Amino acid sequence: MSSRRLRAGRASMLALAALLPAWAPAAAQGRLVGYGTSGLTVMYERWSFGDGIRQPVRGDEDSVLLDQASQLSFPIMVRMPLGRQWIVDVSAAYSSGRVDLAGPDRALNTSRYTLDGITDARIRATGRLNPTVSITLGLNLPTGRTSLDSVEQEAFRVLAAPALSFQTARLGTGLAGIAGVVLSRQVGPGWAGALGVSYEIRGKYEPGALIPALSSSEYSPSDALRLSAGLDGLVGQHGLTLALSADVYPNSEEISATQLDEDRLTSHLGPVLSADLQLRIANPSFRELTIYAVDRYRTSYQAGSTVTGNSAVPESSGNYLDLGVRAVIPSGPRAGILIVPNFRHQTGLKSDNTLATAGIVSGSVTLGLIREIGTAYLLQPFVRGQVGRLKSGESAATSTFLAGGVTLGLRF
Repeated sequence: MSSRRLRAGRASMLALAALLPAWAPAAAQGRLVGYGTSGLTVMYERWSFGDGIRQPVRGDEDSVLLDQASQLSFPIMVRMPLGRQWIVDVSAAYSSGRVDLAGPDRALNTSRYTLDGITDARIRATGRLNPTVSITLGLNLPTGRTSLDSVEQEAFRVLAAPALSFQTARLGTGLAGIAGVVLSRQVGPGWAGALGVSYEIRGKYEPGALIPALSSSEYSPSDALRLSAGLDGLVGQHGLTLALSADVYPNSEEISATQLDEDRLTSHLGPVLSADLQLRIANPSFRELTIYAVDRYRTSYQAGSTVTGNSAVPESSGNYLDLGVRAVIPSGPRAGILIVPNFRHQTGLKSDNTLATAGIVSGSVTLGLIREIGTAYLLQPFVRGQVGRLKSGESAATSTFLAGGVTLGLRF
């Protein structure tokens, strides 16, 4: 394959990943032909909230003080090539999470919330129609739990909070399908570019909470249109990748809570704008050295009812920034030491006072080992520590995060 086609292919896969970030397992990115791979991860994560974070419950009628939250998860992924032009990957997970309270929840008569079960299964097929056109088809199968009791609902509202970034944020989201196309070509010496578009059709699911202030027992989320553009090339000896995307939600969502007669609560999500930058440093002392930055800006959403219509919700926009370095230092011919320092700043949404819209400023370090075993296996144990200031409504606390796990990969 020519270097021009390789560069175009890299930009094409970049734009495809930007099209479908929630669907694409990281291990599934790569070449479209050759061997199949699979990966199983065992991971334990725990947040400790210092003096506690206040969490409103049952429509702000009461509140509890969160002490800590933890989750044990088992994500699995299988990636298979189909001929020379197509690749299919399937992913799912099992998770068991719990939230410990500093005092009892009097209404539910418990000091601990729990939620466990399998997630939805996600299937994705990516193929090349020709050297410049790639397509992706995806299906979200509703194998995960969506009907939750009161205790599980409260656990979900914590474990799915974006500021906590648990490995398995939610179980079931309902039936959904997605299709995308990417056009790629060389745009200059050493550079390739790509333009992509995708559309996701989402079904109804139960516990909702895309907009926590309007969460209810039944929720119909909007479809999603994603537009993206990517560039990939060389800056001297170093590699640079830039991806820009915009998520647009074309229709309003409706939730089942009834206000008066046939009047039902509605909401309309605003566009989400994203930028992803990766600079791959050529340094002989490192097997990999990548500087990355990811920024997402969520514009304000609208809320109202089927009778009054929607209007913009004040202070409902937010920004999410991730900065970091991924380094792999050689440790023998078949092993490497992984080091990933990371900084996060999420403003959260001030329009709501639950943990689901909390902001955070934090720093973390991940240490791991990447070890090849024979020609078929890859072992990756790791630990991660994080400390930061978590703010939810008027409640704030210096919080710490510890995680550890191991990934076993198989090439076949």
